[in-house]
Amino acid sequence: MNPIDYNALSLNELRQYVLTHREDTKAFYTYIDRSKSEGRMITVDLEDNHWEEKITQSDR
Repeated sequence: MNPIDYNALSLNELRQYVLTHREDTKAFYTYIDRSKSEGRMITVDLEDNHWEEKITQSDR
């Protein structure tokens, strides 16, 4: 089997790959790193009473 070039995949393609190859931890960490760098990761502060509103707003 040829090694996968994770950087050649779009973020959505990489997400699908990770979901179907859950044992591939390198792909998972690559997905997390790219998601963070593209601003698609959301940090939730459960102490903030308005955390749900912030998630909804970031989805737009």
